[in-house]
Amino acid sequence: MSPIANLSDIVRIPRLGKIHLGIKVEQPGKSPYPKATDYFVVPPEVAEVFGEQPKELPIMFPTEDPNQFAQQWLRRYSLTQGLVCIGDGMTARRKIDLATGATADRNTKDWEWKEGLTCDPQECPEYMSKHCRRVMNLQFLIPECEGLGVWQVDSSSFYSILNINSMIRLLKATIGRCSMIPLTLALGPIEVTPPGQTKKVVHVMHIKKNIKLADLARLAQLPAAQILLPEPETAEPPEDLFPTEVLEEAEAREVPIEDELTKGWVIAQEKVKAVGLTEEQIARWWAHYRVQVTLSDFEIPFPPPDVTVEMVSRFIDILTNYEEKKREKAKQQQINLV
Repeated sequence: MSPIANLSDIVRIPRLGKIHLGIKVEQPGKSPYPKATDYFVVPPEVAEVFGEQPKELPIMFPTEDPNQFAQQWLRRYSLTQGLVCIGDGMTARRKIDLATGATADRNTKDWEWKEGLTCDPQECPEYMSKHCRRVMNLQFLIPECEGLGVWQVDSSSFYSILNINSMIRLLKATIGRCSMIPLTLALGPIEVTPPGQTKKVVHVMHIKKNIKLADLARLAQLPAAQILLPEPETAEPPEDLFPTEVLEEAEAREVPIEDELTKGWVIAQEKVKAVGLTEEQIARWWAHYRVQVTLSDFEIPFPPPDVTVEMVSRFIDILTNYEEKKREKAKQQQINLV
């Protein structure tokens, strides 16, 4: 008797719980707010083995398909509707109010999911205002903890997502696989300079590299099981990534969607494309402010560090004057031809 093809070799594995990268801080007279930690916020089952505030966890990826265990999407949540939009940067699936045709909100009674809508973070006001965020749902095994199943941690950190993706690709390139290999998931400090802000230290996830390639190569010879993972928990917003206050703000629309600097930068992007500035022209103009700006900086929705509202405003004025002179010159040439 032989096993049933495409059935007997499949293992369906449950989810055991969630691990967080932050805590909710509550102060008298103030609204609770999320605060990032330099350790993994773990449930009791994990704390029993690794302590209350572990900075490292021994893990294994359960399958060979990162689309299963490391799903990455742009997601927007509503306080009353839950997940209302999910996209990949090109197309999106959105919960639409049947009465208004807009995204479902607290007033929505009837809705449906609509596929194939445009998803462009550089043009999306919800993304620019951080009401929509990139989210990675990372699922993994922790062999030393009780229970047969996966744990999930959610992250919106650019650097955490980059680190995890890079290590997965490196494992596949060097030993041909990434599943059921003993790894260490760590949370460590790096120095970053967010757009429009000063340098600061943040803690991001990474896979520690203190493993021998020879040991990995031997482990890679062992057969890997075919596993079906549960769908990541996405219906409800991760509370340490989408705090209640942000969702309330998104629904109430009591604050501007974009700040002045971001608005100006979007206008500057359009001007640069319309005028057709070269790399040299951009570098020369911004050198007056002793700020390094390149042509590629105008492909992202936020300006480089040290760029101010006043600088962007002046830059827009210069380009606007240039456009007007260009139009006048073209108009005069047409008159001369007549």
